[in-house]
Amino acid sequence: CHKAAIEDYDEAIRLKPDDAEAYYNRGSAKSDLGQREAAIEDYDEAIRLKPDYVNAYNNRGNAKIGLGQREAAMADYDAALRRKSDFAEAYNNRGNAKSELGCHKAAIEDYDEAIRLKPDSAEAYVNRGFAKDRLGRYKAAIADCDEAIRLKPDYVNAYYNRGVANNALGDKDAARRDFDKARDLARAAGDEEVATNAEQALKKLDEQGA
Repeated sequence: CHKAAIEDYDEAIRLKPDDAEAYYNRGSAKSDLGQREAAIEDYDEAIRLKPDYVNAYNNRGNAKIGLGQREAAMADYDAALRRKSDFAEAYNNRGNAKSELGCHKAAIEDYDEAIRLKPDSAEAYVNRGFAKDRLGRYKAAIADCDEAIRLKPDYVNAYYNRGVANNALGDKDAARRDFDKARDLARAAGDEEVATNAEQALKKLDEQGA
């Protein structure tokens, strides 16, 4: 329970006010509860106490992404990578920020590096596939989704994104299979947003007579 964890970190900080890790952990718990601004304050303090705390920079960037502060988030990912140049997760996250800003080519470069450093990162493959889809590189997007699914067979977003790319290429049957799978996996996981999106995509295929 995150709330109980926060109480424990409160006590740890009370007993040891210079405990950077306690601030970091409390920030992570707050972020998981959607308390992103409060999380950022804790990450700020963790970084003040431990200026080379790469995970704190990375997680602060994630919290800023959640608040729509993409450029500020990139500055945090940059700071993390200056301190740890082989930080695959920071490359992936910076790629996400760039992609959200519409800088898909630059995002792909970050995903490439994330994959080079961590070849089993299904998340980096699916994110790179999404960026390639945005650039109209549908076959390459499908290949990345295929690899994400090989690495993580129940990856909902990989099926959904592959369905989008297949649909763009005119392969309606493959798109339908992907959207069906995405909807079923999303429902099983309780992810109503993706389940609804997949259901809407299937309805559009029905309307098109696919």
